[in-house]
Amino acid sequence: MTEISKRFGIIGVGGYVAPRHLRAIYDNGGKLVCALDLHDCVGVLDRYFPNAEFFTKQADFIRYAQANHLDFLSICTPNFLHFSHIALALELGANAICEKPLVLRTSELATLQSLESTLSTQAHFARVYGILQLRLHPQILALKQQIHDELALNPTHCYALSLRYISARGKWYHTSWKGDMQKSGGIVCNIGVHLFDMLAFVFGDFMGNTLTYYDDKRASGVASFAHAQVKWLLSIDRDDMDSGKLGTKTSRALRILEETSPPPCDRAALSVDFSSGFEDLHTASYKEILQGRGFDLAAQQQAITIIESITKQALATNTARL
Repeated sequence: MTEISKRFGIIGVGGYVAPRHLRAIYDNGGKLVCALDLHDCVGVLDRYFPNAEFFTKQADFIRYAQANHLDFLSICTPNFLHFSHIALALELGANAICEKPLVLRTSELATLQSLESTLSTQAHFARVYGILQLRLHPQILALKQQIHDELALNPTHCYALSLRYISARGKWYHTSWKGDMQKSGGIVCNIGVHLFDMLAFVFGDFMGNTLTYYDDKRASGVASFAHAQVKWLLSIDRDDMDSGKLGTKTSRALRILEETSPPPCDRAALSVDFSSGFEDLHTASYKEILQGRGFDLAAQQQAITIIESITKQALATNTARL
């Protein structure tokens, strides 16, 4: 018997990250039934699903989705809209697959957990899944196994680490919703949420953070985890790239380095650069979801707690600059 393709809708199909979701749906044998975006220039649909219905008004999209069952609703909208669009998916009886950060506040996460439970029945259980793609990155999985093995030999060890993530952005960034801290959560949410989730995934529960600097281009601090103290820097300033050259091809740079001794292993072995390897992680994330192993609401708790903690510290400075 031929397996029936899962039926997908997508909101925010004209956005930057949407092509990764479209490819993930396509590569996993899904069928995109309908798409929504305020902007009508969405030629990317022709690459994967030219026959998908397209809407520019949410009311029209909702009416269509109500009349045409969706198994999943993929959400690629600005951060501040994630909560309402996830709630919409659940109300439509569809599983939600949402880009990171899933939401901006732990209170919203709790509300979604309640809504997910309330709207579920014995006949139908719609769930919420987030994209935490670094948990599927081969180098991160290898690092997690290495740390697990080392801690088995020295359970009380606390690593002293340095993390840098530079992802250059142009002037457009600051005039878009991404540059509005109330809408995006700021730089920590825009480029840092998956990194902090990765740190908790590898080094254990988040214990706290001390913010040392924050502005609209750069943030830094010291975050504590069960088995690590991490000096971190996030930046969208091209001048912070290792080369500092305008034409550099490297848009991301991240390294994790053991800084103190004696660790339970060779110091050099804990140097990891995973600036690449992101290309297929959305497809891998969708595969996990379709096989019942996706990252659900409970899995999002650490990441949302961390970004909320850092954002509150930044806002407490009034000017968001330390």
